[in-house]
Amino acid sequence: MRILPVLLLSAALPFQLLAQAEKPVTSKITSAKVFLSGAQVTRTASTAVPAGASSLVFTGLAQGLDPQSIQVTGKGGYTILSVNHRINYLTESPKKKEIEELQARIKKLEKDWAYEKAMQDVWVSEEQLLNKNSSIGGQQNGLTAAQLTAVNDYVRERLKVTKSNWLAQQEKLTAIQAEKEKLVQQMQQFQGQAPRPTSEIVVEVSSDVDVAASFNLTYFVSGAGWVPAYDLRAKSVGQPIELLMKAQVTNNTGEDWSRVELSLSSGNPTLGGVMPALQPWTLYQPRPVQLQDVTISSRARKAEVAPSAAYDANKGAVAEQMEARTVVGNTVAYRTTTVEFVIDVPFTVPSDATPHMVGVKSHSIPATFKHYATPKLDKDAFLYARTTGWEDLNLLPGQANVFFEGTFVGESYLQLDVPKDTLDISLGRDKGVVVERVKRKTTNEKAVIGGKRNVTIGWDLTVRNTKGTAIDLEVRDQHPLSPQSEIEVKLEDAGGATVDAQRGFLTWNFRLEPKATKKLGFSYVVRHPKEMPVVLE
Repeated sequence: MRILPVLLLSAALPFQLLAQAEKPVTSKITSAKVFLSGAQVTRTASTAVPAGASSLVFTGLAQGLDPQSIQVTGKGGYTILSVNHRINYLTESPKKKEIEELQARIKKLEKDWAYEKAMQDVWVSEEQLLNKNSSIGGQQNGLTAAQLTAVNDYVRERLKVTKSNWLAQQEKLTAIQAEKEKLVQQMQQFQGQAPRPTSEIVVEVSSDVDVAASFNLTYFVSGAGWVPAYDLRAKSVGQPIELLMKAQVTNNTGEDWSRVELSLSSGNPTLGGVMPALQPWTLYQPRPVQLQDVTISSRARKAEVAPSAAYDANKGAVAEQMEARTVVGNTVAYRTTTVEFVIDVPFTVPSDATPHMVGVKSHSIPATFKHYATPKLDKDAFLYARTTGWEDLNLLPGQANVFFEGTFVGESYLQLDVPKDTLDISLGRDKGVVVERVKRKTTNEKAVIGGKRNVTIGWDLTVRNTKGTAIDLEVRDQHPLSPQSEIEVKLEDAGGATVDAQRGFLTWNFRLEPKATKKLGFSYVVRHPKEMPVVLE
């Protein structure tokens, strides 16, 4: 009789030892290096390591971490024997408070809708019962005319009540459904914060004695990245352009980065680092291929871009008589192949799949200002700034918001990955410069000589500077080019313009004084067979 407890104890002992073998360890994210795609996350943890061999399980990590990128280091009198990775589908990332509140409200609305629908069904059942009784009464089973009239009056009044109450219930159902749809749409905003499975890193360690140990865990995780963006501010003509480099940092890893050491790298580990190798190139004769219709979904056509988030440079505390800073303190580290911006203050980026704006660097760039007009396409003149020296600023291509004299004038794109020594930035339309383009009237416009028609066309351009300051202006127009030998085109009068014969462009560059007017013009002759229709304007 005493053997059974001993056997049960011995059978339970291995399970107790197994449970003690794995020790859960909680770690904290201390730094995140964000690449253009992906991020390298560093966690720290401290725990007691017992004498002998033991397994430490670092829990609550991002599901999308790359197991090949895991690095574990530490301090203490212990030895790291092995490092392994696994997914824990039973333990999910913490659910956000906002999600819990929305789910509770949606559940309550569903319960209210079910109740109101049941009440509506009650009125429907009563209506059916009234109609059935009315048909029975209509057979006059021993009922007098007065009794039949009373029954009909009663049924009529009850039907009014049932119909009225049915409509009232329907209004309640509609209102509940509308409110639920709003909450569901709001829930979609938190889709990136929904609970998901977590990763675990299992570290096998060995120690001769009990020690206090510290650990550093580093791994690469997808679902994060940053996109450069810019603010270009020109206060007035003649002053340098202020260029603010910003970063739209997105975290959709399942891990919140709360007051971490944040750095932004121009690298992209997802592109791979293997050098390409040329293979022998053998020419071949192409064979005709039967093409099939291929339908590309609209979702596939669109690049997945994080919605552009509004940037408010005036948030935060403002000291007396001082303007708020728009740039977070940072240190630029030049690596061998990348540039890294190390943010000097702890930064928080929640895992919400929403771009968070960080002001990174501000530059003052010298610029020259000039007006540009193409009256054939647009009657307005445009002001643009031409800058040089930007290639030494280690900037990346990105969208830019352009401001002139404190007013937002539009968006542009800084194409900084092309080999150019100058950068032109459009500052919008200038209504103070008026440009007109009028066709000349000629007498021999359609003369026919030797079976060919000669057409002479001329244009007069008038430029007026209504501003109080002189401007440098570039005016551009064009003459047609001949598509075939039967059609001859001759520029008869260039009007003092610089001519690009290959493209048919005419360009005038001049300085226009305040309140001054300048007239320009050009003409060309087109000779073509009279039976051949040609569009000449």
